[in-house]
Amino acid sequence: MSYDADTDTSTVSRRRVLQTAGASALVALAGCNTGSDGEGDGESGGGQSLDPVRERAEVSVDEIQEGGTLRFGLGAGIDSFDPSYSTSAPSGNVHGLVYESLITQDAAGTVYPWLARTWERVDVQEVEDGAYEPYMVPAETDDDGNLVADDQIIIRNPEAGEVLTVNEAPDAVEDGTYGIQYRAELHEGVTFHNGEEMTAEHVARSYEVLENSSISAQTFDSFLYAEAVDEYTVDIYGQEPDAEADSQLPTTVYPMEHIEEYPDRGADPRNDLTPIGTGPFEFESYEAEQRAQFSTFEDYWLDDLGLDALEWWDGPDGFPTSPVVDEVTVSIVTDDATRAAALNSGEIDLTYGLTSDTYSEYRSSEDYRLSVTNAGAYNFLQYPVRVSPWDDERIRRGVNQLIPRAQIAENIYNGYRNPAYTPLPELAADEGSADYDALVEELRPQTEQDTEAATELLQEAVDALGVETPIEATIETNTSDDRVREAELIAQVMSNTEFFDISVETFEFTTFIQRILGPEYYQQGNIVLIGLSGTFNPGSFYDAVNSIDNFGQCCNFQRVDTPDLDEIATEARFSVEAVEDPQFRGQQYDKVWQGLIEQAPNSYTVFGTNVSSLSTDYVGHNTYTFSSGVLPYGLHDPTDQQVAYLDRE
Repeated sequence: MSYDADTDTSTVSRRRVLQTAGASALVALAGCNTGSDGEGDGESGGGQSLDPVRERAEVSVDEIQEGGTLRFGLGAGIDSFDPSYSTSAPSGNVHGLVYESLITQDAAGTVYPWLARTWERVDVQEVEDGAYEPYMVPAETDDDGNLVADDQIIIRNPEAGEVLTVNEAPDAVEDGTYGIQYRAELHEGVTFHNGEEMTAEHVARSYEVLENSSISAQTFDSFLYAEAVDEYTVDIYGQEPDAEADSQLPTTVYPMEHIEEYPDRGADPRNDLTPIGTGPFEFESYEAEQRAQFSTFEDYWLDDLGLDALEWWDGPDGFPTSPVVDEVTVSIVTDDATRAAALNSGEIDLTYGLTSDTYSEYRSSEDYRLSVTNAGAYNFLQYPVRVSPWDDERIRRGVNQLIPRAQIAENIYNGYRNPAYTPLPELAADEGSADYDALVEELRPQTEQDTEAATELLQEAVDALGVETPIEATIETNTSDDRVREAELIAQVMSNTEFFDISVETFEFTTFIQRILGPEYYQQGNIVLIGLSGTFNPGSFYDAVNSIDNFGQCCNFQRVDTPDLDEIATEARFSVEAVEDPQFRGQQYDKVWQGLIEQAPNSYTVFGTNVSSLSTDYVGHNTYTFSSGVLPYGLHDPTDQQVAYLDRE
């Protein structure tokens, strides 16, 4: 999951508490997200069958022109050049040039082996209550009573004061205690930018980079252990059977230079550390908060092996094995109007996330075009649920029914976004709902603007609580023009009632992220408006904003904790029944979405579309489903036979 600029203290996981405490809900837990046998051949994945890219641009192989420098305008700063230290969607566009993983996913979410020649689920099994207890070791507690350790904690048992860390996990696996096992057979001859050849040892040890990193919770809620079987075979184990393991267990693969020599702050030129991956581009230079430059990696593995090395490839002869441009310059231009001016003057070729009122100009121009894709993203308000009166769900539900979602979608985003009447984007609906249309119909009366119903709820709450009105609060958001206008409209609608006096404060994106990730931010009583770019998995849209494990990470800023829904979400992802029965999985998730609307720790305002604005000199670009992949996907992605080139004549 990642923050969307246009659209994490470690605490005890509710699922982990239940597991080690012996709750029966965790006796049977999930498998792979493929909807098939998990063979990893490109026939499975996010359950999607329709291409979310609208009006997909096609190119003819014999018309492709090689060379040139693509100039990309990025609307936010790069918080880290290392994917293990960033949950920023804008930064993901840089990561995708340099780094790669065992698998990749097309625009519809289908999983394909990538650095792995094959990616196969070989075992899934139930994990009995307390199965990991024999391997646990005593742990100390911090001032808040949380179990802590120097090594990455995988599972906590608060009652016994014990933890399972990465040091004990190999013993559990050796004894057959694990929930799911995948095997990756690697391509031979894959080279890192520093000349190292990728082996199974690189894959197994790359998880060390994630240990105690800023996104560790997103990996170690499911990952257990990885080991090299031989030079080019690696086994990866999950703690429990996991319906999302097919795409969630693989990680970015790093060279030994990084794993063994880089300190625990990520590969970042600001730390005098060079980002090194296996990707088609090498890092060249970075001018702080201005631009980053990348050049073609001459020894890129797919150039050497050829597309026939991809067992699922069935595209045309002559399709490029890598991006055809020579260089990429990423210019950081945070102001929307300035970035649009740079596109209009030819300083950049491509950008995304401009204010929606510019789109009609680009759509009607012969020199520019728009590339639009339905996105797995939403904007959401997160309430200060630990601060009175926002700790009362009636207040939050009342605000939820004040939000003018249809007006926001149509008037602010000019129809390029859709009202979010559920907590789940349609892109993840195949895995996340038994009947998405029925779910929308059921929840819409509770999320559609209804001032009368909202007034009744709010009056009931303020009378019961004895709070004085108007309730003063500030909506904080980042300085994206559309996002600011959205915040201002919501503030105006709330303040037009007798219950609220709401102001808006804005911050530059990176500053905003640092602010809301502060460990004491949740006590300040502010409302956050931000965007989430999730994954193809429905669990990402629940966990990111509701799991207490993600407090202080993406995207739980207010110590949101919904333990009753955690139990249901656990069965929807971490149960054998969910692996074997997609209908059961969807039914469980429907209960989660219904519960979220009832408790309303967050209000989901609009679902995203990713809209790229680009010069017609850049031919063939299509925009990815998630804004973190707009740049690398558009350049080259064999899964969708996607390639773009420059024609400056």
